[in-house]
Amino acid sequence: MARTLAGDRRIVEFLDLLRKNADYASGQSLAKKAGISRSAVWKHIRRLRRLGYRIESLHGKGYKLEGDTEYPVPWELARVLKTSHMGKTVIYRESVQSTQNLAIALAEKQGAHGTAVIAEQQTGGRGRLKRKWLSPKGGIWISVILRPSIPTATSTLLPFVAAVAVCDAVREATGLDATLKWPNDVMVKGKKVAGILLDLSAEAEAVNYAVIGIGINANVESKKLHLDREGRPAVTSLSDELGHPVNRLQLTGLMLERLEQYLVLLEEKGPATIVALWRKRSDMLGRQASVAQQGKVVSGTAKDIGDDGSLIVATAAGDVNVVSGDVTVSY
Repeated sequence: MARTLAGDRRIVEFLDLLRKNADYASGQSLAKKAGISRSAVWKHIRRLRRLGYRIESLHGKGYKLEGDTEYPVPWELARVLKTSHMGKTVIYRESVQSTQNLAIALAEKQGAHGTAVIAEQQTGGRGRLKRKWLSPKGGIWISVILRPSIPTATSTLLPFVAAVAVCDAVREATGLDATLKWPNDVMVKGKKVAGILLDLSAEAEAVNYAVIGIGINANVESKKLHLDREGRPAVTSLSDELGHPVNRLQLTGLMLERLEQYLVLLEEKGPATIVALWRKRSDMLGRQASVAQQGKVVSGTAKDIGDDGSLIVATAAGDVNVVSGDVTVSY
């Protein structure tokens, strides 16, 4: 079961009391059963509402749970997850500077494989190349500690594992035709809906730990996400594309399940299997592309992906293997 802090355990126990009552329960009876004060009852009610639970209150009758949350809180993830490691320990924050930084700190202290750090919002979220990643409430902002059994050279495929996992989870949860764009973007209708970030600690021959950061624009207004993107793709959100909110609890659970599934595949079958999965989900291969990197631009046809995750661009001068950069694709 996902780990909860002492305060979370208390609120889960209080939530269980609400669930056991088919009708309204008075604040006095809830306080007595929970062994807390009436003011503590009100604090729990307010927090549960803030976390997406629908709780009705009626003067003279008390409180009634009318609907469960769709927020990816630890105790609800524990109910839906079907994994061996991913998400078995969850650190949940309503607000944090960066889930990635917190997860790295935990990894340095021997945080367990599969530990997930989830936040409702980030005040200092970051993307690739030290770019700012806007992370308002309504998105899925998560970093996962991995201790994979792979050679260091294979670690370049970890963002591809995560990208395939996110792509499949979005497709399954929403029915949207999500696709992949090199190196780490999940797209819907040519607009970016999710991104992947990798931080790695490794020796010459083995990975100590990896922290995969995943940001999914779930239930946010995409107009709030637009910055000066320097020619990079426009952004969107799942709720904007669907016309209604997505169940973030379901989507987070699916993503963690697929992440575990494809990581095991990488460990057991090697890079070629993950690259093949990535190819099937991408619609950019065979198209004209330009890659901007360190003051120069490589232009040609996006030909293929190498087993190391590099993009192979067919140029007039021959094939060029690109390992990093911003890609513009002509659709």
